Amino acid sequence: MFDFLGLKKKTDKVKILIVDDEPNIVQTLQDRLEMNDFDVVTACNGEEGLKQAIQETPDVVLLDVIMPVMDGLEMLEALRKEPACENVSVVMLTARSQTQDIARANACGIEDYIVKPFDLSELLEKIESIVENRKALAK
Repeated sequence: MFDFLGLKKKTDKVKILIVDDEPNIVQTLQDRLEMNDFDVVTACNGEEGLKQAIQETPDVVLLDVIMPVMDGLEMLEALRKEPACENVSVVMLTARSQTQDIARANACGIEDYIVKPFDLSELLEKIESIVENRKALAK
């Protein structure tokens, strides 16, 4: 409610959900995002990611495609059916570069489709751009 001493409330931080089954990628992304003052939540498959997205309502989801239990495209389609998550920004971050995967993701309204390996600095710039666009639309 109040901003004592100029301290930012935790709820003011941009929340990023990372959904990937590769622990080293999750850890690298989490470390880098937290260093840049983002609040980070993680999940290791699409089913867990969907539950986290509904519970946490992140601002941005970084979503892999190839995962066990529920893949990223299935999660994305389910996410778009959830009223609380229909406006969540999604960036696909995956090794899959097939045209049909990209088309399926685009049909669900993603922000970007980035093929691994990726440049962390470029990803951070993309996230910052998404966040700025969201703020501008909220005004």
